[in-house]
Amino acid sequence: MVAVMSMPKFGLGKRDIKKLERERDVDAIIEFLYDEDDKTVFEAIEALTRMADPRGIEAMMALVADVATSDLIRAKAWLALDVGIERESKKRTDWK
Repeated sequence: MVAVMSMPKFGLGKRDIKKLERERDVDAIIEFLYDEDDKTVFEAIEALTRMADPRGIEAMMALVADVATSDLIRAKAWLALDVGIERESKKRTDWK
C-alpha cells in the first residue's frame, strides 16, 4: 500500500507568512485567514494589518462577518481592523 502525503501550499505558517509579507503577496496571505491553526491565522491577520492593503482589510471584514469564524479569531480580526483604522486616521490628520 502506498501512503499519499499532501504537501502544504506554502509550508508551515509563521515563516512563510513573513516571507509573503516581504514579497507583498496579499492574496497568498489572505488564504491563511482560513487555516485550521489559530496561530497561523493570527500571523496572517497581523501581516495584513501591517501591510494595510485594502484587499486584506476586506478579507478581514469578511472573516469577522462569517458566522463560522470562532470568537477568538473574530476578536483578533476586529482588533486588527481597529488598529488599522486608527493608524489611517492618524496618517490623514495631524493627530498624535
